[in-house]
Amino acid sequence: MLISRDLDDQRFADIVREAEGRLPWLCPSWTDYNAHDPGITILELMAWFKETLQYEINRIGPETERKLLELTGTRLRRERAALCELDIPPQSPPRPVLSALETPEGVVFELAEEIPKNRPVLERVRIRQPKGKGITDVTEMLSGASLLQPFEFGGQQGSELLIDFSAKPEKTLRLWFEVREPDGVRRNPPDENTEMPRTLVWELSGAGEVTPLADDTLALSRTGYVTLPAPEAWQAGGDGYYRLTLRQTEAGCEEKVRLTDIAADKYLAVQTESRARAYRFSVKPKKSCRVELRSAQAKRGEAAVFLRTASGWRQVGDYRLQREADGLSITLDASDAAAGEEENLLVACLDPIYLKDLLFDAVGRPGETFRLNLGGKSVLTENLTLICQTLCEDGIVRPALWRCVDDLTLYGPRDCVFLCDQARETVTVGDGAHGALIAPGEGAVLVAEERISLCGGGNIPANASLSFTEDGETVGNSAAFGGCAAESLAEGRGRLLRRLEDTRKCVSAKDYERQAMHTPGLRVAGARALPGYNVRQKHQKAQAWVSVAVLPAGDVEMPVPDARFLAAVSRQLERCRSVCIRTEAIPVRYAGFTASVSLRCEQSFQKETAEAAIRSFFAPGGGRIGAGVGRDELAAVLQKLPGVLQVERVEFRGMDQNSYQTAAGELTVMPDTILHLRSAAVTLAKDRR
Repeated sequence: MLISRDLDDQRFADIVREAEGRLPWLCPSWTDYNAHDPGITILELMAWFKETLQYEINRIGPETERKLLELTGTRLRRERAALCELDIPPQSPPRPVLSALETPEGVVFELAEEIPKNRPVLERVRIRQPKGKGITDVTEMLSGASLLQPFEFGGQQGSELLIDFSAKPEKTLRLWFEVREPDGVRRNPPDENTEMPRTLVWELSGAGEVTPLADDTLALSRTGYVTLPAPEAWQAGGDGYYRLTLRQTEAGCEEKVRLTDIAADKYLAVQTESRARAYRFSVKPKKSCRVELRSAQAKRGEAAVFLRTASGWRQVGDYRLQREADGLSITLDASDAAAGEEENLLVACLDPIYLKDLLFDAVGRPGETFRLNLGGKSVLTENLTLICQTLCEDGIVRPALWRCVDDLTLYGPRDCVFLCDQARETVTVGDGAHGALIAPGEGAVLVAEERISLCGGGNIPANASLSFTEDGETVGNSAAFGGCAAESLAEGRGRLLRRLEDTRKCVSAKDYERQAMHTPGLRVAGARALPGYNVRQKHQKAQAWVSVAVLPAGDVEMPVPDARFLAAVSRQLERCRSVCIRTEAIPVRYAGFTASVSLRCEQSFQKETAEAAIRSFFAPGGGRIGAGVGRDELAAVLQKLPGVLQVERVEFRGMDQNSYQTAAGELTVMPDTILHLRSAAVTLAKDRR
């Protein structure tokens, strides 16, 4: 462990006293050490300066601390804007992306996606039961309150979910599924390698089976969107509806699908105000080039057009602009555009209301600062972009794209970077050694992209009376989520400490169990590591081998992991295992047994209460893997029940060879086995007093 030194270990009086003590040897002729002596005054001034330097070199400033965090791979998280889903009724008009909405309190949101003219209208949801048992309309059940298990409707496995639309979308069909997750063990966040916990088949009438383009729900195991293609072959049936049929071919070993709502009219909104947006294109060099900017912000904004040529960017002054219902189109001469696949055309659309806060004059001095005037809100620095007049290597001043960074000292004299100070609402350029300088001139700095947000203050509640600013239409909304301010240094330190405590490499048996429990995308109810145990070598100890018995969080009586569950845990163990150690995930086994108890109790005590307590005590869980049970343990649980006066007798009886009974009457099982209660016989002797 590194021991930090206290460099600020002297105070002013100590420094003065030590210096005066050296004077007789340094200058014997100096004999007057009183405060009126000019030499003593200079000595005290140097002592004050030394104390100040000691204080500065003894402390770690914010910039140094941030760099130290980055050395550990911990980068402070940037600010994020809140998101919410909007409920758009079928009669609502089409709207372009970035259409603004506002709450009565003045919180502004923007559409993150276009609301098209032709969009699907969900008319009804039905369930077709197997074996010809008919079709049941469940549209009223999917209102957010009731719980529907579509693939086991009425206790019948193999049911199909039928979703009918009166109109189909133009390109893709995106549906919102609200899933109520079961209580208890939570599902771990998935990663890029997570497989779906179950197999679902999506079929469109006339088009056959289709594969989802995106599935945020993880096969209907959590709330989110499912995006499907809408091919031309998708045709309406005889009843005039476009049908989507959903079947479950493999149920998996975890929870059953639990739906509370299905919607096709939800659209995403983000809590931002776009004062400036940069639209980038890759165009071919030609005389007449036309580009379209489809957004509400482009429809009302002032445009500044920049073209990248072989020598660099230049601003285009001769172009034709045409306003349209959902944006604008620009026609220009792009014959000298740089060839290639990279972006060579940029259109900056500026909100005319804030134009004076988006265009600045520059004097070209080092460390020049410009005020953004954010009104107390935060700017999303990840998207903040400037276009500044910059002296290029060939000696010509041209426009250049400048980006926001966290530290200027990491960059050279020609890097087009700047800092953003949220508290002061300013941007600052470099000094010519670390970060380039801006060429002086009027309008030398243009904010090409600026989105401001309330961040954490944008997490509005559900149904907050959001209305479109264009026509005042009020729409419903879900509770906003995800908005947060930039991570502070203290929060970054805490995250680093938590990460250091949670090592990804396994050494002990507890490490293997913890990593198995944290397998991405799974609901793992329990895990037990078995060092030296190989299921294929039961009668001999396997060296350098760790088996982990895992229990899924299923909603059946005896949950058993399936092949995909075991494969996911095995991959997790493989990533975290120690060198030269082989790992394997194995399923838990169950050993059936019966229990028999006799209780002396009060007259009001019911037998069902004791039976429920016994079954709850023996419910499958992580702590029960490989755990036996003694009569005294169950007796202690029963004795605590209200109305039980005395536990007279407790007996267990095993039903197979996976468990055995000791001389004391206790049941013991193999380390990968869970005791499973088959039946419980309760005898009551009620007190008549």
